[in-house]
Amino acid sequence: MDSTSRLINELEVNNDDLQSLQDSFCKANDMYMICIGRKHGQLTSFSGSKPEEDFVDANFPDSLRKELIESFVDGAPENIVERTGTEDYFLYRGVAFRGEKDEVVGKWLCFAVDKDKVPAGRELPTALRTTTVAQLDKAIALLETLSKHYVAEILRNERLKKKLSQTQSEEKEVENKLIKNELMTEILRLMESEDSFADVANEILSFAGKYIECTNTSLVQMSMDGLTADMILEWSMGDEKLSPIFQGVPVKELPFMNGKPYTISSDASLPEAFEEFFGKYAISSAIFLPINVDDQAAMYLCFLSIKQDRQWSVDEIRFSNDIKNILHNILIKKITANSLAGSYSALEAILQNAGYGVIVVDSNQKQVLYKNDTFGDMFDNSIDSVAVEELIFNKNYNLSELNGYSANGSGKWFDISVADIRWVDSREVRLITFYDTTDIRNYQKKAEKQAQTDTLTGLFNRQACEKDIAMEYHIATKLNKEFAVLMFDIDDFTNMNQGLGYRIGDDLLEFIAHSIDEISYIKGKCYRIGGDEFAVIVDHDNIKNLELIIKRIMNLFDNPWVLNDKEYNCTISMGGLKAPANILDASAILTRLTIALHGAKEKGHNSFEFYNEKADVIVAEKQELEDDLKQAVKRGCREFVVFYQPIMEFVGGVPNCCGAEALVRWDSAERGMVMPSGFITEAEEQNLIGDIGHYVLLEAAKSCKHWNDFGHPEYKINVNISPVQLIQKDFVDRLDAVLKQTAINPKNLTLEVVADFGPGAMPKAVKALDAARALGCRVALDNFGASNSALNDIKTLPIDTIKIDKNYAQNMDGDVFAQSFVKTVSELANSVDVDVCVEGVEEDKQITMIGDYPINLVQGFFFDKPLSKEEFGKKYI
Repeated sequence: MDSTSRLINELEVNNDDLQSLQDSFCKANDMYMICIGRKHGQLTSFSGSKPEEDFVDANFPDSLRKELIESFVDGAPENIVERTGTEDYFLYRGVAFRGEKDEVVGKWLCFAVDKDKVPAGRELPTALRTTTVAQLDKAIALLETLSKHYVAEILRNERLKKKLSQTQSEEKEVENKLIKNELMTEILRLMESEDSFADVANEILSFAGKYIECTNTSLVQMSMDGLTADMILEWSMGDEKLSPIFQGVPVKELPFMNGKPYTISSDASLPEAFEEFFGKYAISSAIFLPINVDDQAAMYLCFLSIKQDRQWSVDEIRFSNDIKNILHNILIKKITANSLAGSYSALEAILQNAGYGVIVVDSNQKQVLYKNDTFGDMFDNSIDSVAVEELIFNKNYNLSELNGYSANGSGKWFDISVADIRWVDSREVRLITFYDTTDIRNYQKKAEKQAQTDTLTGLFNRQACEKDIAMEYHIATKLNKEFAVLMFDIDDFTNMNQGLGYRIGDDLLEFIAHSIDEISYIKGKCYRIGGDEFAVIVDHDNIKNLELIIKRIMNLFDNPWVLNDKEYNCTISMGGLKAPANILDASAILTRLTIALHGAKEKGHNSFEFYNEKADVIVAEKQELEDDLKQAVKRGCREFVVFYQPIMEFVGGVPNCCGAEALVRWDSAERGMVMPSGFITEAEEQNLIGDIGHYVLLEAAKSCKHWNDFGHPEYKINVNISPVQLIQKDFVDRLDAVLKQTAINPKNLTLEVVADFGPGAMPKAVKALDAARALGCRVALDNFGASNSALNDIKTLPIDTIKIDKNYAQNMDGDVFAQSFVKTVSELANSVDVDVCVEGVEEDKQITMIGDYPINLVQGFFFDKPLSKEEFGKKYI
């Protein structure tokens, strides 16, 4: 829930304070008022007697109340409005109170009687309050101030609550990590036990069940003939055990016994076989993991939640797989009677990829017997390695745990646990685990205001431009004067940028920006509002010089630009608009300028065009699309439907489905089915892409988790991420929320991006992708080879897969360049250990040609079209 939603909820649900404020204020200022909420209408009741209320209702009509309410809009500066009625001694006022982003969250509707203007002989109710215009204006000003402070206090309290909740959550996470460390230490001890497999496994099932807090853990073994199965071991939280009735069960009644792992939460949509099985044993959720011997499932490890709803988390799934690996290694050890090899193999399998550092040492011999890669990464500098060596070999150090160990070299903080165990060769050794708590200790809220200065050029940015346009519009309207705004961009800059390289492109933009900002009458009024888009405000004082300003800007591009003794020719297209004219809202100016700019581009390079009012039809259509999109997002994005096109992986030369790409369509109630090209650009411009993209990401992750849980843990899902969505501040947080909500294995989620970030935005994109990969997700560079991509993108962006643009696959037959491009990219990717996927495969001969290159992934209509979730499930699950 964002800050606006929390504020509205606090105002509208807990409104006793509002009522108290209203009662006191009305009485002290001889007036009447009620509070209207953003969502739920009237929040407070009338402050006064029944005769007073009847009088106010009779003289404060609904139409006038509605007019006051609709006078306030989000982002506008006015908080106080007044209206007149049928009698001049009735006074009507409206006062808005706003949230952090100037959005209207509530309004006061105020009514008063001016006692100085009440006609002689006019009878009023005895208890009716009266005032004067001067007294009312003072009261209204005070009400505005009180409302601001009231909202600010609510927001401050909400921020404190959120911060406290986050801190408590992080502390709980650290506590769980330490508990898990201690538990794993106990389980590692059991690996060296000489007891029978049944005794050791029983203890492990008990430890695991208590940690994961499920109702039952068990091992189910198939009979020698493969026809029945028995629950050979079981731990239960209470007295309700399944093992007495789970003997000699026909395998055909056990849908999980097919060699595949299953993770099934309570809200999962169950196939018929699972539904019958779960119903018979009152199972609400379960994890089933095969334990293999000689590549055959010898038994199954089961984590069960009986009669209790349960959503399995990512950590719980990882933990259950760790337990499976431990039991597997103990079983192999008992079978082979090879204690040394079996136990050491188990240690490596379990600890190598642990999220904490592990080291085993012989203190007497001062010998390191084992350490995982995480430990090596934690202490990779000489200062820390020396300090840690003293700690791990110090015999006098007897504490079982140490919280708050500081590594001076790296500046990191660790919590440490120490345990004495018996090593695989029976000698006594010390097992030490290090948990990195640096991020938790350095936790701080990421809430910085977006700067209004463009970092590349030093000009003001789009945010500042919109603000200054609104201000100039307000001034010019008051003075009954005109001003103008110009918008221009560099013709074919994308191709130029790719050809020259980002560094030259950035230098050229900076040179152009400074040159235009130095023109007379422009200084300080030039803005960079996009990649290569600029705007200039010609204020009302300089409107008489508009033609001169336009001419000087255009003339700058008549000659080459000289950078480092090299000449670069470029032209611009420019649109212009004079305001206020018939423009009723300053926010519409940039929209109309964009239309004028497109008109100039249609004329050809180095062209200028003023906005034509005939283009209002285009504006109206654009506005309709914008309104429909906003409504679709407001309704929870449910109109957006995700389709899935299979991605095939070559295994031994044979293509097998390994997942899908999620493709969004807009099933609009007003427009029918709309393809992405019909709404994505508008969604990006209106800042709606974050919500739409998040919805698609969540739906796609849910689908993939379902596939993984029902027999296809190898399936992955690719989700397209808009460049605008990627560099939003909350993208990584929202991605993390999807991973936690769906419990999908992050490695099964691939984010597809195109390198269309524009100059200056690439560092933000790289930072976001690095963060996504740190969460475990994969990254694919999409449409590689299209006009907006460059070879340098492979080096700059942190990627795992290159997706070659579909045009190359479609043109391979008979196009030598297309063949050479696919071959070169695939060989380059292979040399840097990056996967390659060829898109747009539609013919058998393309498959044959692709088979000659080191390409492991393909996608296209030759295999299948984009399918609905249900269609994909029927064909590939």
